[in-house]
Amino acid sequence: MRKNLERRLRLAEITGAESGGIQIWIDQGAGTVRDLHGEEMTREEAETLARVTGMAAIFLSEADARL
Repeated sequence: MRKNLERRLRLAEITGAESGGIQIWIDQGAGTVRDLHGEEMTREEAETLARVTGMAAIFLSEADARL
C-alpha cells in the first residue's frame, strides 16, 4: 500500500496535479480504506494523499456506501 501511495504522490508532484475534487473512501476496518477503484491504503495515507492533491476526502462506512 505504501509503495502505491508514494507512486501517486510523485505523480501528483510531477504532473502538477490541479487542486480540487473529491475522493471517496470506504472504511474496511482496522484503519484501512478502499477507494471506488478498489485501491487500498491506510486512512492516514488517504488523508495525506487528499491533502497533497488538494482534494476533499470523504470516508464512508461499508453500510453507508450501499445507500
